[in-house]
Amino acid sequence: PAFLAEVNRKAGLLRQKLEGLVAAHPDVFTGLRGTGLMLGLTCRAANTDVVAAGYDQQVLTVPAADNVVRLLPPLTITDDEIAEAVARLDKAAEALEASQ
Repeated sequence: PAFLAEVNRKAGLLRQKLEGLVAAHPDVFTGLRGTGLMLGLTCRAANTDVVAAGYDQQVLTVPAADNVVRLLPPLTITDDEIAEAVARLDKAAEALEASQ
């Protein structure tokens, strides 16, 4: 029960940070979908471009249908790792915006 509660807390933190990312980069992202830690960023830019930009920032994501980029972090991800991943995705989005 404690492990599940911790996973749910981390999922809420990740969702909150990713919603901020979507709001900060409307030219790159249009929304967030999914549940728990299995989340996807709906992209305005081509999802393959977002995946490539993330890869340049050392963030591994997966392109999915409907122009979505999937994020599948481990259940044991830490708060610091969540913050680092979102910061790197932010840099990736900035790079995409600069190239448009």
